[in-house]
Amino acid sequence: MNQNKVTEYTMEELECPKCGQKHSLRKYKTINVTEKEEMKEEIMKNRLFRFACDGCGYVAPLTYDSLYVDHEKNMMVYMAPVMNKENRREVEELEKETGMRKRLVDNINDLKEKIMIADNGLDDRIIEIIKIMYINQIKKEMEDDTLLNILFDYSKDSYCFLVFFQKKGIGKIPMTKEFYRGMEEKYRDAVEKHSEDKFMKVDLEWAGEVVFKKR
Repeated sequence: MNQNKVTEYTMEELECPKCGQKHSLRKYKTINVTEKEEMKEEIMKNRLFRFACDGCGYVAPLTYDSLYVDHEKNMMVYMAPVMNKENRREVEELEKETGMRKRLVDNINDLKEKIMIADNGLDDRIIEIIKIMYINQIKKEMEDDTLLNILFDYSKDSYCFLVFFQKKGIGKIPMTKEFYRGMEEKYRDAVEKHSEDKFMKVDLEWAGEVVFKKR
């Protein structure tokens, strides 16, 4: 396992879209939380990937290409809003790493979710499959509203999914450990058949292929 993926960043000058004030901002190419544990909290508390203007108070998420590395969890997550040729070349080089779970995401919320799932010792592939099961349960609510997102969350030893609706706002669906283990057992073989030792985008689309092909 290569331990040389150290935290690195570049300085970039950005102009506030609201007032035009210029700011010098750190943009992280690599975030190694095994080396710099405090960086994980910066991500989870929305302090790292954001633009904040001290002139007018404008604040906004700032998503850019970045590699998250956690050697203790044997996980790498490559975040890229848009995959281009340069991203693909970098991903191909990173795929030479062995013994690491490799994931692709395109936004900060999905990166945070992958971190939370790993911190709880869960499998993100099973979590995405469970999302499909729960979405089927709330189809009636979706008839007069739009489902914007569904994300894993936890509090101490209890798990849940936060469900984001356009009109109703945010709801919560609890998930028991017993239910998780049951789904893990049921889909174990199907999940492995749909997994590769390379960067994978494990999301609802991926989970749908597993669930519906199994049927």
